[in-house]
Amino acid sequence: MSALGLEFEWLTSGNGLPEIQQTMGLVRLIAGDINLTRNEDIWSRTIRDTVLVSAYPLAEWIASSWWRLLYEPLPARGTKPSVDWRMAHEITAANHGFIWPRVILASDTEWMQVWSTISNTSDQQSVRYINSLAQPFLIKLIEFEQKARAFIESVISRLAATEISSTPLANLWQEVQEELSEPYARRYRRCEAELGFDPDECPEELVKDALDFAERMGGMPLSEIAPAYSRNISEAKPLSAAINDLTQASGLEGKPETFITQAGRQEISKAPWQTANARASALRNQIGLGDAPVRDNKLYDLLGLQQSEYETWIPLSRQTVALAVPTATAGLNFHFRKRHPVARRFELARFIGDFMLYGAEEKSWLASTDLRTSRQKYQRAFAAEFLCPLDGLLDYLDGDYSETALEDAAEYFSVSQQTVELILANNSLMATPQPNHCEDSLPY
Repeated sequence: MSALGLEFEWLTSGNGLPEIQQTMGLVRLIAGDINLTRNEDIWSRTIRDTVLVSAYPLAEWIASSWWRLLYEPLPARGTKPSVDWRMAHEITAANHGFIWPRVILASDTEWMQVWSTISNTSDQQSVRYINSLAQPFLIKLIEFEQKARAFIESVISRLAATEISSTPLANLWQEVQEELSEPYARRYRRCEAELGFDPDECPEELVKDALDFAERMGGMPLSEIAPAYSRNISEAKPLSAAINDLTQASGLEGKPETFITQAGRQEISKAPWQTANARASALRNQIGLGDAPVRDNKLYDLLGLQQSEYETWIPLSRQTVALAVPTATAGLNFHFRKRHPVARRFELARFIGDFMLYGAEEKSWLASTDLRTSRQKYQRAFAAEFLCPLDGLLDYLDGDYSETALEDAAEYFSVSQQTVELILANNSLMATPQPNHCEDSLPY
């Protein structure tokens, strides 16, 4: 089995609220071939594949977290998520007195990522979940949305069949449906979630400011920029003001080579890293690099930057994002943020990859952040393959994966040793570190 499955066998039980009692059942949550609800019943000392819970609180949690589940990404690596974020993304927040498996859900804008771990043995609970996912399970976002919708509606139908109507869940879901059907309301709720707020919890002025600014950015960059700034905006300093602080500072004028956009937009059917590897290989072939290292001047040329200006330019410190803003002369004004020579090469390569996908869109900004969205995963994978192609790396190593050989390879291709290790791990040539296109077994 390769899909995400939620199976429910109705079993009226208990003496609680009618909507809880009538939606009790044996549930089994499956991700691929892993049963995430397989558990040890401490009281009976038996192993079970299902757990007895009510579907109602789970459905209500999904409905109440709808917009944040679909559109709020993981915080940047190294940033601990807030309690508020966890309440919208961890199934245990469904609570209502039931013991739920620790499952974390977070969108990267194209895929829903699912993490799960076993129960903490120190927890004094009657049910202990014993299965976990070694790496996140991925399901297309549109497919997850369809499955979540079907589950919520099945719970509402179950209640209707037992003559229970006008529940908080039914009313909440009706509101969500109305918002989904109205284009502005849908954009508003998505923006609200990207800024890190539950529905109606974000000041209206902040949402409108972000939506207005999105018109200037070309739309899609808002999904990269808004979450990156979510912890740093306020009514006194909305998103537009935070971005203006960066864009009004001096940048570097560049006019990227337009031929690199000929590869077209990202295929929906491919994961970000697959698209990135294909684009990077195509570009290397197009400019005649083969498997040779990319020299600095080639990176400058591809982005239309002046070498002397770039090498003497110092970025503002500790910036949240790096941006490239369209100019009146059909070029881009780059606002970089990296200072270390190796990191600067990687940042340049990320912008080349981003331009390949979005440079053909008139007035569209380019954005590079530390977020773990599909776009940022694509950028990082593109930069790694473009700067250090797998075939060239393997030829250089010639079967030697010692630490010294990896250090030499990193110096040869002018990338970090971590990049070399990630490329090898992605291709099952090293056990660690965790592959670049996957998160850890838990994301935090």
